[in-house]
Amino acid sequence: MVTVADLVAMPGLGLRPAPGAPPLDGPVLRWVATSELADPTPYLEGGELLLTTGLGTRGWSQEWTAYVDRLADAGAAALGLGTGLTHDRLPPALVAACAARGLVLLEVPRATPFVAVSRAAAELLQDQEATTTRLALDLQRRLTRAALGLDLRPLVERLAQLLDASVALVQRDGEPAEGPLGAHPETLDLDLVRAEVAGIKGQGLGAVSTTTRDRDTTVVRPIGLAGRPELYLAVSLPGGLDEPQRSAVSTAAVLLSLAVERRAERRAADRRLRGRALELLCAGDLRSAEVLLDAAEGGRSVPERLRVVRMTGAEEALGDVLERLEDDLADDGVLAGLVDGELVAVAVPSRVAAVLALAAGLRAGVGRAVPAQEARRGAETAGHALDRTTAASPYRRWEEVADAGPLALVPEALGQEYAATFLAPLDAEHRTTLAAFLRHHGSRGAVADDLGVHRNTVRNRLAEIERLTGLDLDDPAARVGAWLALELAADQA
Repeated sequence: MVTVADLVAMPGLGLRPAPGAPPLDGPVLRWVATSELADPTPYLEGGELLLTTGLGTRGWSQEWTAYVDRLADAGAAALGLGTGLTHDRLPPALVAACAARGLVLLEVPRATPFVAVSRAAAELLQDQEATTTRLALDLQRRLTRAALGLDLRPLVERLAQLLDASVALVQRDGEPAEGPLGAHPETLDLDLVRAEVAGIKGQGLGAVSTTTRDRDTTVVRPIGLAGRPELYLAVSLPGGLDEPQRSAVSTAAVLLSLAVERRAERRAADRRLRGRALELLCAGDLRSAEVLLDAAEGGRSVPERLRVVRMTGAEEALGDVLERLEDDLADDGVLAGLVDGELVAVAVPSRVAAVLALAAGLRAGVGRAVPAQEARRGAETAGHALDRTTAASPYRRWEEVADAGPLALVPEALGQEYAATFLAPLDAEHRTTLAAFLRHHGSRGAVADDLGVHRNTVRNRLAEIERLTGLDLDDPAARVGAWLALELAADQA
Protein backbone atom coordinates (compact mmCIF):
# COMPACT_ATOMS: atom_id res chain seq x y z
CA MET A 1 0.00 0.00 0.00
CA VAL A 2 1.08 3.58 -0.67
CA THR A 3 0.48 5.85 2.29
CA VAL A 4 0.58 9.60 2.81
CA ALA A 5 3.85 9.03 4.68
CA ASP A 6 5.40 7.62 1.49
CA LEU A 7 4.47 10.76 -0.43
CA VAL A 8 5.70 13.12 2.30
CA ALA A 9 9.02 11.26 2.28
CA MET A 10 9.55 11.90 -1.44
CA PRO A 11 12.54 14.26 -1.83
CA GLY A 12 12.07 17.67 -3.38
CA LEU A 13 8.36 18.13 -2.59
CA GLY A 14 8.78 19.79 0.79
CA LEU A 15 5.37 18.66 2.07
CA ARG A 16 4.97 19.48 5.77
CA PRO A 17 2.37 17.88 8.07
CA ALA A 18 0.35 20.28 10.18
CA PRO A 19 0.84 20.30 13.95
CA GLY A 20 -1.24 17.60 15.62
CA ALA A 21 -1.67 15.59 12.41
CA PRO A 22 -2.50 11.89 12.90
CA PRO A 23 0.13 9.25 11.92
CA LEU A 24 0.94 9.61 8.24
CA ASP A 25 1.37 5.89 7.66
CA GLY A 26 -2.32 5.27 8.33
CA PRO A 27 -4.15 6.84 5.38
CA VAL A 28 -3.89 4.79 2.18
CA LEU A 29 -3.27 7.00 -0.85
CA ARG A 30 -5.11 6.07 -4.03
CA TRP A 31 -4.84 9.28 -6.09
CA VAL A 32 -4.31 13.05 -6.03
CA ALA A 33 -7.15 15.45 -6.84
CA THR A 34 -7.12 19.23 -7.19
CA SER A 35 -10.17 21.39 -6.51
CA GLU A 36 -11.00 24.93 -5.38
CA LEU A 37 -14.67 24.09 -4.77
CA ALA A 38 -16.16 24.63 -1.35
CA ASP A 39 -17.60 21.13 -1.65
CA PRO A 40 -15.44 18.92 -3.88
CA THR A 41 -16.80 15.66 -2.45
CA PRO A 42 -19.09 14.85 -5.43
CA TYR A 43 -15.88 14.39 -7.44
CA LEU A 44 -14.06 12.20 -4.93
CA GLU A 45 -14.10 8.42 -4.65
CA GLY A 46 -12.13 8.07 -1.41
CA GLY A 47 -8.44 7.76 -0.71
CA GLU A 48 -7.45 10.98 -2.49
CA LEU A 49 -5.03 13.66 -1.40
CA LEU A 50 -7.03 16.81 -2.17
CA LEU A 51 -4.87 19.76 -3.20
CA THR A 52 -6.22 23.32 -3.03
CA THR A 53 -4.91 26.86 -2.85
CA GLY A 54 -8.06 27.94 -0.98
CA LEU A 55 -9.08 30.56 -3.54
CA GLY A 56 -12.66 30.53 -2.32
CA THR A 57 -11.88 30.34 1.39
CA ARG A 58 -10.49 33.81 2.09
CA GLY A 59 -11.86 34.97 5.41
CA TRP A 60 -13.13 31.53 6.41
CA SER A 61 -13.22 30.68 10.10
CA GLN A 62 -16.19 28.57 11.22
CA GLU A 63 -16.65 27.30 7.66
CA TRP A 64 -13.53 25.13 7.94
CA THR A 65 -15.25 22.65 10.26
CA ALA A 66 -17.98 21.78 7.75
CA TYR A 67 -15.45 21.67 4.92
CA VAL A 68 -13.23 19.19 6.76
CA ASP A 69 -16.26 17.13 7.83
CA ARG A 70 -17.29 16.77 4.21
CA LEU A 71 -13.82 15.59 3.18
CA ALA A 72 -13.54 13.16 6.09
CA ASP A 73 -17.00 11.72 5.40
CA ALA A 74 -16.03 11.26 1.73
CA GLY A 75 -13.01 9.19 2.76
CA ALA A 76 -10.30 11.63 1.66
CA ALA A 77 -6.82 10.44 2.64
CA ALA A 78 -5.45 13.92 3.28
CA LEU A 79 -5.83 17.62 2.50
CA GLY A 80 -2.96 19.62 1.04
CA LEU A 81 -3.19 23.42 1.22
CA GLY A 82 -0.85 25.44 -0.97
CA THR A 83 0.47 28.38 1.05
CA GLY A 84 1.79 31.66 -0.27
CA LEU A 85 -1.26 32.60 -2.36
CA THR A 86 -4.61 32.90 -0.58
CA HIS A 87 -3.11 31.90 2.77
CA ASP A 88 0.39 32.75 3.93
CA ARG A 89 0.25 29.86 6.41
CA LEU A 90 -2.13 27.12 7.46
CA PRO A 91 -5.23 28.74 9.02
CA PRO A 92 -5.43 27.77 12.73
CA ALA A 93 -9.15 26.99 12.36
CA LEU A 94 -8.36 24.54 9.56
CA VAL A 95 -5.58 22.92 11.61
CA ALA A 96 -7.98 22.48 14.55
CA ALA A 97 -10.76 21.07 12.35
CA CYS A 98 -8.46 18.51 10.73
CA ALA A 99 -7.06 17.45 14.10
CA ALA A 100 -10.58 17.00 15.47
CA ARG A 101 -11.61 14.73 12.58
CA GLY A 102 -8.27 12.91 12.31
CA LEU A 103 -7.72 14.14 8.73
CA VAL A 104 -4.10 14.56 7.71
CA LEU A 105 -3.37 18.17 6.74
CA LEU A 106 -0.29 18.97 4.68
CA GLU A 107 1.25 22.33 3.86
CA VAL A 108 2.36 22.55 0.22
CA PRO A 109 5.03 25.26 -0.20
CA ARG A 110 4.45 27.77 -2.95
CA ALA A 111 7.62 26.56 -4.70
CA THR A 112 6.11 23.09 -5.12
CA PRO A 113 3.80 22.81 -8.16
CA PHE A 114 0.70 20.70 -7.61
CA VAL A 115 1.60 18.76 -10.75
CA ALA A 116 4.88 17.70 -9.09
CA VAL A 117 2.90 16.26 -6.18
CA SER A 118 0.57 14.46 -8.59
CA ARG A 119 3.50 13.08 -10.59
CA ALA A 120 5.28 11.83 -7.46
CA ALA A 121 2.12 10.12 -6.24
CA ALA A 122 1.60 8.50 -9.64
CA GLU A 123 5.14 7.11 -9.60
CA LEU A 124 4.62 5.69 -6.11
CA LEU A 125 1.36 4.06 -7.15
CA GLN A 126 2.94 2.62 -10.30
CA ASP A 127 5.85 1.21 -8.31
CA GLN A 128 3.43 -0.30 -5.79
CA GLU A 129 1.44 -1.97 -8.56
CA ALA A 130 4.66 -3.34 -10.08
CA THR A 131 5.75 -4.65 -6.68
CA THR A 132 2.45 -6.48 -6.24
CA THR A 133 2.88 -8.08 -9.66
CA ARG A 134 6.46 -9.08 -8.86
CA LEU A 135 5.36 -10.75 -5.62
CA ALA A 136 2.77 -12.80 -7.50
CA LEU A 137 5.37 -13.80 -10.10
CA ASP A 138 7.81 -14.71 -7.33
CA LEU A 139 5.36 -17.17 -5.81
CA GLN A 140 4.76 -18.73 -9.21
CA ARG A 141 8.50 -18.92 -9.89
CA ARG A 142 9.19 -20.67 -6.57
CA LEU A 143 6.55 -23.28 -7.28
CA THR A 144 7.92 -23.83 -10.78
CA ARG A 145 11.46 -24.14 -9.49
CA ALA A 146 10.45 -26.79 -6.94
CA ALA A 147 8.57 -28.76 -9.59
CA LEU A 148 11.61 -28.72 -11.89
CA GLY A 149 13.87 -30.00 -9.12
CA LEU A 150 15.92 -26.79 -8.89
CA ASP A 151 14.79 -25.98 -5.35
CA LEU A 152 16.95 -27.71 -2.74
CA ARG A 153 14.52 -27.49 0.17
CA PRO A 154 12.15 -30.34 -0.87
CA LEU A 155 15.06 -32.77 -0.97
CA VAL A 156 16.31 -31.59 2.43
CA GLU A 157 12.81 -32.03 3.87
CA ARG A 158 12.54 -35.50 2.33
CA LEU A 159 15.89 -36.60 3.82
CA ALA A 160 14.87 -35.37 7.27
CA GLN A 161 11.61 -37.32 6.98
CA LEU A 162 13.26 -40.57 5.83
CA LEU A 163 15.91 -40.55 8.58
CA ASP A 164 13.77 -38.95 11.28
CA ALA A 165 16.69 -36.54 11.58
CA SER A 166 17.41 -32.83 11.76
CA VAL A 167 18.85 -31.68 8.42
CA ALA A 168 20.18 -28.36 7.15
CA LEU A 169 22.14 -26.88 4.29
CA VAL A 170 24.74 -24.46 5.61
CA GLN A 171 27.06 -21.96 3.94
CA ARG A 172 30.85 -21.80 4.22
CA ASP A 173 30.57 -19.79 7.45
CA GLY A 174 28.28 -22.42 8.94
CA GLU A 175 25.17 -20.25 8.82
CA PRO A 176 22.02 -22.07 7.60
CA ALA A 177 20.95 -21.57 4.01
CA GLU A 178 18.05 -24.05 4.38
CA GLY A 179 16.75 -25.43 7.66
CA PRO A 180 17.28 -26.94 10.10
CA LEU A 181 14.29 -29.05 9.05
CA GLY A 182 12.73 -32.14 10.58
CA ALA A 183 10.51 -33.11 13.50
CA HIS A 184 13.10 -31.85 16.02
CA PRO A 185 15.22 -29.17 14.29
CA GLU A 186 16.61 -27.97 17.63
CA THR A 187 18.67 -31.15 17.94
CA LEU A 188 21.10 -29.92 15.25
CA ASP A 189 23.98 -28.24 17.09
CA LEU A 190 24.84 -25.32 14.80
CA ASP A 191 27.94 -24.43 16.81
CA LEU A 192 29.24 -27.96 16.21
CA VAL A 193 28.34 -27.70 12.51
CA ARG A 194 30.25 -24.40 12.17
CA ALA A 195 33.32 -25.96 13.74
CA GLU A 196 33.16 -29.01 11.46
CA VAL A 197 32.69 -26.90 8.33
CA ALA A 198 35.68 -24.78 9.33
CA GLY A 199 37.73 -27.97 9.72
CA ILE A 200 36.94 -29.53 6.33
CA LYS A 201 36.27 -26.62 3.97
CA GLY A 202 39.90 -26.47 2.92
CA GLN A 203 39.92 -30.15 1.97
CA GLY A 204 37.73 -29.90 -1.11
CA LEU A 205 34.70 -31.92 -2.19
CA GLY A 206 35.90 -35.29 -0.91
CA ALA A 207 35.98 -34.32 2.78
CA VAL A 208 33.42 -35.74 5.24
CA SER A 209 33.08 -35.10 8.96
CA THR A 210 31.27 -37.53 11.32
CA THR A 211 30.99 -36.59 15.02
CA THR A 212 29.24 -38.38 17.88
CA ARG A 213 28.32 -36.32 20.93
CA ASP A 214 25.76 -37.05 23.68
CA ARG A 215 24.58 -40.13 21.76
CA ASP A 216 23.78 -38.03 18.69
CA THR A 217 25.67 -38.38 15.43
CA THR A 218 26.30 -35.39 13.19
CA VAL A 219 27.50 -35.74 9.60
CA VAL A 220 28.77 -32.79 7.57
CA ARG A 221 29.75 -33.16 3.93
CA PRO A 222 30.32 -30.70 1.05
CA ILE A 223 27.88 -30.14 -1.79
CA GLY A 224 29.06 -29.66 -5.36
CA LEU A 225 30.59 -31.36 -8.40
CA ALA A 226 33.56 -29.10 -9.10
CA GLY A 227 35.45 -26.20 -7.63
CA ARG A 228 35.16 -24.85 -4.12
CA PRO A 229 32.04 -26.01 -2.26
CA GLU A 230 29.76 -23.17 -1.17
CA LEU A 231 27.19 -25.34 0.64
CA TYR A 232 27.46 -28.19 3.15
CA LEU A 233 24.87 -30.83 4.10
CA ALA A 234 24.53 -31.25 7.88
CA VAL A 235 22.56 -34.21 9.33
CA SER A 236 22.01 -34.96 13.00
CA LEU A 237 20.18 -38.09 14.30
CA PRO A 238 20.09 -40.17 17.50
CA GLY A 239 22.61 -42.99 17.82
CA GLY A 240 24.97 -44.04 15.08
CA LEU A 241 24.47 -44.34 11.33
CA ASP A 242 23.79 -47.76 9.88
CA GLU A 243 24.65 -48.51 6.29
CA PRO A 244 21.24 -47.67 4.81
CA GLN A 245 21.26 -44.32 6.61
CA ARG A 246 24.82 -43.59 5.52
CA SER A 247 23.86 -44.47 1.96
CA ALA A 248 20.83 -42.16 2.15
CA VAL A 249 23.03 -39.26 3.28
CA SER A 250 25.50 -39.97 0.45
CA THR A 251 22.72 -40.19 -2.12
CA ALA A 252 21.16 -36.96 -0.89
CA ALA A 253 24.54 -35.24 -1.13
CA VAL A 254 24.96 -36.40 -4.74
CA LEU A 255 21.43 -35.31 -5.69
CA LEU A 256 21.92 -31.96 -3.99
CA SER A 257 25.22 -31.53 -5.82
CA LEU A 258 23.48 -32.24 -9.14
CA ALA A 259 20.76 -29.77 -8.28
CA VAL A 260 23.32 -27.12 -7.30
CA GLU A 261 25.18 -27.71 -10.56
CA ARG A 262 21.97 -27.49 -12.56
CA ARG A 263 21.09 -24.27 -10.78
CA ALA A 264 24.56 -22.88 -11.51
CA GLU A 265 24.27 -23.82 -15.18
CA ARG A 266 20.77 -22.38 -15.38
CA ARG A 267 21.91 -19.22 -13.61
CA ALA A 268 24.84 -18.83 -16.02
CA ALA A 269 22.52 -19.31 -18.99
CA ASP A 270 20.03 -16.83 -17.56
CA ARG A 271 22.84 -14.36 -17.02
CA ARG A 272 23.83 -14.64 -20.65
CA LEU A 273 20.23 -14.18 -21.73
CA ARG A 274 19.77 -11.15 -19.48
CA GLY A 275 23.06 -9.67 -20.63
CA ARG A 276 22.03 -10.03 -24.28
CA ALA A 277 18.55 -8.70 -23.49
CA LEU A 278 20.02 -5.62 -21.81
CA GLU A 279 22.36 -5.12 -24.77
CA LEU A 280 19.39 -5.18 -27.16
CA LEU A 281 17.34 -2.95 -24.87
CA CYS A 282 20.10 -0.35 -24.68
CA ALA A 283 20.39 -0.52 -28.48
CA GLY A 284 16.70 0.34 -28.80
CA ASP A 285 15.30 -3.13 -29.58
CA LEU A 286 12.71 -3.44 -26.80
CA ARG A 287 10.72 -6.25 -28.42
CA SER A 288 13.69 -8.62 -28.81
CA ALA A 289 14.85 -7.82 -25.28
CA GLU A 290 11.45 -8.79 -23.87
CA VAL A 291 11.51 -12.08 -25.81
CA LEU A 292 14.88 -13.01 -24.31
CA LEU A 293 13.85 -11.99 -20.79
CA ASP A 294 10.74 -14.11 -21.08
CA ALA A 295 12.92 -17.10 -21.98
CA ALA A 296 15.04 -16.66 -18.85
CA GLU A 297 13.98 -18.08 -15.51
CA GLY A 298 11.07 -16.19 -14.01
CA GLY A 299 10.05 -14.40 -17.20
CA ARG A 300 11.27 -10.99 -16.06
CA SER A 301 9.89 -7.88 -17.74
CA VAL A 302 11.30 -4.47 -18.61
CA PRO A 303 10.01 -1.66 -16.33
CA GLU A 304 7.68 0.72 -18.15
CA ARG A 305 9.74 3.67 -16.91
CA LEU A 306 13.38 3.13 -16.13
CA ARG A 307 16.84 4.45 -15.54
CA VAL A 308 19.93 2.77 -16.97
CA VAL A 309 22.94 2.45 -14.66
CA ARG A 310 26.27 1.65 -16.33
CA MET A 311 29.10 0.48 -14.07
CA THR A 312 32.78 -0.21 -14.67
CA GLY A 313 35.53 -1.67 -12.52
CA ALA A 314 37.69 -4.72 -12.06
CA GLU A 315 36.22 -7.92 -13.51
CA GLU A 316 36.00 -9.59 -10.10
CA ALA A 317 34.32 -6.54 -8.58
CA LEU A 318 31.77 -6.47 -11.42
CA GLY A 319 30.95 -10.12 -10.76
CA ASP A 320 30.57 -9.53 -7.02
CA VAL A 321 28.19 -6.59 -7.53
CA LEU A 322 26.18 -8.58 -10.09
CA GLU A 323 25.80 -11.35 -7.48
CA ARG A 324 24.53 -8.84 -4.93
CA LEU A 325 22.10 -7.28 -7.39
CA GLU A 326 20.74 -10.71 -8.35
CA ASP A 327 20.40 -11.82 -4.74
CA ASP A 328 18.99 -8.62 -3.22
CA LEU A 329 17.14 -6.75 -5.99
CA ALA A 330 16.22 -9.32 -8.66
CA ASP A 331 12.57 -9.28 -7.59
CA ASP A 332 12.39 -5.55 -6.93
CA GLY A 333 12.22 -3.82 -10.31
CA VAL A 334 15.91 -4.28 -11.23
CA LEU A 335 17.46 -6.13 -14.19
CA ALA A 336 21.24 -6.53 -14.26
CA GLY A 337 23.77 -8.14 -16.58
CA LEU A 338 27.22 -7.86 -18.13
CA VAL A 339 27.37 -6.02 -21.46
CA ASP A 340 30.67 -5.42 -23.29
CA GLY A 341 32.76 -5.37 -20.14
CA GLU A 342 30.31 -3.18 -18.21
CA LEU A 343 27.77 -4.08 -15.58
CA VAL A 344 24.43 -2.66 -16.73
CA ALA A 345 21.41 -2.36 -14.49
CA VAL A 346 17.95 -1.26 -15.61
CA ALA A 347 15.80 -0.18 -12.68
CA VAL A 348 12.59 1.60 -11.90
CA PRO A 349 13.64 5.13 -10.88
CA SER A 350 12.83 4.59 -7.21
CA ARG A 351 15.31 1.67 -6.96
CA VAL A 352 18.38 3.40 -8.39
CA ALA A 353 19.60 4.36 -4.92
CA ALA A 354 19.42 0.71 -3.89
CA VAL A 355 21.47 -0.28 -6.95
CA LEU A 356 24.17 2.29 -6.14
CA ALA A 357 24.23 1.14 -2.52
CA LEU A 358 25.37 -2.29 -3.73
CA ALA A 359 27.93 -0.92 -6.24
CA ALA A 360 30.79 -0.33 -3.82
CA GLY A 361 34.16 -0.36 -5.59
CA LEU A 362 32.73 0.51 -9.02
CA ARG A 363 32.21 3.69 -10.98
CA ALA A 364 28.62 4.23 -12.04
CA GLY A 365 26.79 6.56 -14.39
CA VAL A 366 23.01 6.95 -14.04
CA GLY A 367 21.05 7.87 -17.15
CA ARG A 368 17.95 10.03 -17.34
CA ALA A 369 14.56 8.52 -16.50
CA VAL A 370 12.90 7.42 -19.75
CA PRO A 371 10.06 5.16 -20.96
CA ALA A 372 11.14 1.64 -21.85
CA GLN A 373 10.83 2.48 -25.55
CA GLU A 374 13.56 5.13 -25.11
CA ALA A 375 16.03 2.96 -23.18
CA ARG A 376 18.68 3.72 -25.78
CA ARG A 377 18.64 7.39 -24.75
CA GLY A 378 18.83 6.32 -21.14
CA ALA A 379 21.88 4.19 -21.88
CA GLU A 380 23.59 6.98 -23.82
CA THR A 381 23.09 9.52 -21.05
CA ALA A 382 24.29 6.94 -18.52
CA GLY A 383 27.47 6.60 -20.60
CA HIS A 384 28.00 10.37 -20.57
CA ALA A 385 27.53 10.40 -16.80
CA LEU A 386 29.95 7.48 -16.43
CA ASP A 387 32.56 9.35 -18.46
CA ARG A 388 32.43 12.19 -15.93
CA THR A 389 33.05 10.02 -12.86
CA THR A 390 36.28 10.36 -10.90
CA ALA A 391 37.94 8.60 -8.01
CA ALA A 392 36.52 11.29 -5.74
CA SER A 393 33.04 11.14 -7.33
CA PRO A 394 32.53 7.53 -8.47
CA TYR A 395 28.77 7.95 -9.01
CA ARG A 396 27.33 10.58 -11.37
CA ARG A 397 23.77 11.14 -12.55
CA TRP A 398 22.92 12.55 -15.96
CA GLU A 399 21.16 15.48 -14.32
CA GLU A 400 24.42 16.53 -12.67
CA VAL A 401 26.22 16.47 -16.01
CA ALA A 402 23.44 18.35 -17.81
CA ASP A 403 23.27 21.02 -15.10
CA ALA A 404 27.02 21.60 -15.46
CA GLY A 405 26.49 22.87 -19.04
CA PRO A 406 27.85 21.77 -22.44
CA LEU A 407 31.49 21.77 -21.32
CA ALA A 408 30.72 18.87 -19.00
CA LEU A 409 29.75 16.78 -22.02
CA VAL A 410 33.24 16.95 -23.53
CA PRO A 411 35.59 14.21 -22.27
CA GLU A 412 38.63 15.77 -20.59
CA ALA A 413 41.31 14.31 -22.86
CA LEU A 414 39.34 15.11 -26.01
CA GLY A 415 38.69 18.67 -24.79
CA GLN A 416 42.37 19.28 -24.07
CA GLU A 417 43.38 18.06 -27.51
CA TYR A 418 40.68 20.13 -29.23
CA ALA A 419 41.63 23.34 -27.42
CA ALA A 420 45.34 22.82 -28.03
CA THR A 421 44.81 22.19 -31.76
CA PHE A 422 42.38 25.09 -32.27
CA LEU A 423 44.44 27.68 -30.41
CA ALA A 424 47.91 26.52 -31.50
CA PRO A 425 48.32 29.20 -34.27
CA LEU A 426 47.23 32.05 -31.95
CA ASP A 427 49.42 34.00 -29.56
CA ALA A 428 48.21 35.59 -26.31
CA GLU A 429 47.19 38.83 -28.06
CA HIS A 430 45.14 36.94 -30.62
CA ARG A 431 43.43 34.92 -27.91
CA THR A 432 42.59 38.02 -25.86
CA THR A 433 41.12 39.72 -28.92
CA LEU A 434 39.14 36.60 -29.89
CA ALA A 435 37.72 36.27 -26.37
CA ALA A 436 36.63 39.93 -26.36
CA PHE A 437 35.09 39.52 -29.84
CA LEU A 438 32.98 36.60 -28.62
CA ARG A 439 32.14 38.31 -25.35
CA HIS A 440 30.78 41.36 -27.19
CA HIS A 441 28.87 39.27 -29.76
CA GLY A 442 31.02 40.39 -32.69
CA SER A 443 30.84 44.15 -32.06
CA ARG A 444 34.24 45.43 -33.18
CA GLY A 445 33.63 48.83 -31.64
CA ALA A 446 32.88 47.29 -28.26
CA VAL A 447 36.02 45.12 -28.57
CA ALA A 448 38.13 48.20 -29.30
CA ASP A 449 36.71 50.01 -26.25
CA ASP A 450 37.21 46.93 -24.09
CA LEU A 451 40.84 46.45 -25.12
CA GLY A 452 41.69 50.14 -25.37
CA VAL A 453 42.86 49.94 -28.99
CA HIS A 454 41.76 51.46 -32.30
CA ARG A 455 39.00 49.80 -34.29
CA ASN A 456 41.37 49.29 -37.21
CA THR A 457 43.67 47.39 -34.85
CA VAL A 458 40.79 45.12 -33.88
CA ARG A 459 39.86 44.63 -37.53
CA ASN A 460 43.44 43.71 -38.45
CA ARG A 461 43.77 41.29 -35.53
CA LEU A 462 40.51 39.52 -36.39
CA ALA A 463 41.59 39.22 -40.02
CA GLU A 464 44.86 37.70 -38.85
CA ILE A 465 42.96 35.21 -36.62
CA GLU A 466 40.79 34.16 -39.56
CA ARG A 467 43.88 33.71 -41.72
CA LEU A 468 45.68 31.62 -39.11
CA THR A 469 42.71 29.39 -38.25
CA GLY A 470 40.95 29.28 -41.61
CA LEU A 471 37.66 30.26 -39.93
CA ASP A 472 35.01 32.81 -40.84
CA LEU A 473 34.22 34.53 -37.54
CA ASP A 474 30.90 35.74 -38.92
CA ASP A 475 29.83 32.06 -39.07
CA PRO A 476 27.93 31.10 -35.86
CA ALA A 477 29.40 27.58 -35.95
CA ALA A 478 32.94 29.02 -36.05
CA ARG A 479 32.16 31.24 -33.06
CA VAL A 480 30.85 28.28 -31.09
CA GLY A 481 34.01 26.32 -31.82
CA ALA A 482 36.18 29.27 -30.80
CA TRP A 483 34.24 29.79 -27.57
CA LEU A 484 34.50 26.09 -26.71
CA ALA A 485 38.26 26.07 -27.30
CA LEU A 486 38.82 29.17 -25.16
CA GLU A 487 36.66 27.83 -22.33
CA LEU A 488 38.36 24.43 -22.35
CA ALA A 489 41.76 26.10 -22.36
CA ALA A 490 40.70 28.24 -19.39
CA ASP A 491 39.60 25.13 -17.48
CA GLN A 492 42.97 23.51 -18.13
CA ALA A 493 44.77 26.58 -16.86
